Amino acid sequence: METNLTELTGAYAGAWLPWIMIPLIFYILPFPVFALVFLWIERENVEQENVEQET
Repeated sequence: METNLTELTGAYAGAWLPWIMIPLIFYILPFPVFALVFLWIERENVEQENVEQET
C-alpha cells in the first residue's frame, strides 16, 4: 500500500495543530497584538509632546 501524503486524512503527526491554532489565534494572540499597538500609539504621542514642548 502506497501512502499519499497530499491527502488530508489527519493521519500525520500534526493532525492536532489546526485545533490548537484556533484558540491561540483568536483567544491568546489578540492580547499581545493590542498591547503592542497600544504601546506604539503611546510612543508616538510622547514623541509629539516632546516636539511640541521644544518649540
